Amino acid sequence: MIKPEDVVLYKKSGEPGFATTQKNRTSILIRRLIGEAIEVRATDVHIEPESKRVRIRARVDGFLRDMAEYDHESGSRILSAIKVLCDLDITRKNRMQDGSFSGVVRGRPVEFRVSSVEEVFGDKMVIRILETEPEIIDLKRLGLDVKTETDLRLFLTRPQGMLLVSGPTGSGKSTTLYSLLREVDRKQRNVIAIEDPIEYHLEYMTQIPVSPKHGVTFATALRNALRQDPNILMIGEIRDSETAAIAIQSGLTGHLVFSTVHARDSVATIYRLLDLGVEPFLVANVLNMTLAQRLVRMLCRSCKVPHDPDEVKIRPLGRYVKGRIYSPKGCERCEGTGYRGRTGVFEIVRVTEKMRDMIVEKASEDVMRKVAREEGMQPIHIAAMEKVNDGLTSLDELERVLG
Repeated sequence: MIKPEDVVLYKKSGEPGFATTQKNRTSILIRRLIGEAIEVRATDVHIEPESKRVRIRARVDGFLRDMAEYDHESGSRILSAIKVLCDLDITRKNRMQDGSFSGVVRGRPVEFRVSSVEEVFGDKMVIRILETEPEIIDLKRLGLDVKTETDLRLFLTRPQGMLLVSGPTGSGKSTTLYSLLREVDRKQRNVIAIEDPIEYHLEYMTQIPVSPKHGVTFATALRNALRQDPNILMIGEIRDSETAAIAIQSGLTGHLVFSTVHARDSVATIYRLLDLGVEPFLVANVLNMTLAQRLVRMLCRSCKVPHDPDEVKIRPLGRYVKGRIYSPKGCERCEGTGYRGRTGVFEIVRVTEKMRDMIVEKASEDVMRKVAREEGMQPIHIAAMEKVNDGLTSLDELERVLG
């Protein structure tokens, strides 16, 4: 268990914030909350004022769970102390503020991104937890099937081209990209990553943080990165037509490009580039593959129970069930949720010559999706059902995530 004395917090400037020697109640409460959040693998901490209390919740495996409740006086002290850590103005109301602070938890460095907004009962604050030295997951542990993993490794051997990953916020897109970069020979190839924010750190890689208030956008950073003699470019997200155009040109001129976009599936990812104004023949020439992904919670190994086979038959995905499947129960190990940890489910489109011709001809998404399946694409819900059949996740969880 992580105790308050295991947590040291620093201001953005590097000056000490809350040291382990500080014994005042607010310091201890904040360090305890940070320790407990990291202990349960939380990605975010929400401090939420209500009419009679201040509620604190942590996001674990994609879901918010209660951590603590305080009276308004204690809650206000916690909020003010965190604002001081971030060098935010504690006197300003009715405006959004963003900041950051850092810490060391049991010897491991951690970064915290803070967003504060005034709501009806006071300040609502969200603290994003970013470990600066997290374990970058090996490709084999992402949840990829053998064929998809093989295709991605083949892409890494190409001298140029583009891979796009799509999925909603929090679906693990950055983790997938970094797992791929982990496999690259970075000692002999110049790898540049442009991110907002930087979530992982790798040796032999240049990482450029996006900062719009300082004039550093994805487009400007990418334009300057191309003057740095790169072999591989990782762009955190393609959000606008300018970034899309530069990324496409980079893939055409001898660079291997990795990036993400927001699209509902792997076929829609292709059309997202067209929506951003990229000429179809350029998309057809540069795009090698697209990958859509989601994260699903994994059943707790200690307490999962067999699912009622009669109920399965009437479910929309019931026809894909093969043999015994399992449901959550809840125990001490999973804190009563029935789930512990998450894994990825993926849908990959390999852009074949037939599909390139269809992109140039501006074929419809529905037609492209049909051809993609004929060319070997496995829809994400079928890929996900394999994890249900393997007893890794539940049918309920799959339907929650995929709809």
